Amino acid sequence: MKDNTIYIIDDDGKEVEMKIFLTFDYEDKQYVVVYDQNNEEELYPFVYDEQGNLFPVESEEELSVIDEVVSAYEEEI
Repeated sequence: MKDNTIYIIDDDGKEVEMKIFLTFDYEDKQYVVVYDQNNEEELYPFVYDEQGNLFPVESEEELSVIDEVVSAYEEEI
């Protein structure tokens, strides 16, 4: 990771450069919220493990928590 940049493989197998918007811990899980520089309006949340592997967030409960954290963060900046 350099300059808050990570690379994610999309559904087509293409490597996509993403910028980190926010990271946080919640209930023993680590989350990262990223965005594509070409579309800063859409945020993509992931949970990651100790090795840095990313997994999509699918739980409605987790997505709700992420929405709350992102909203609170946006109010601060």
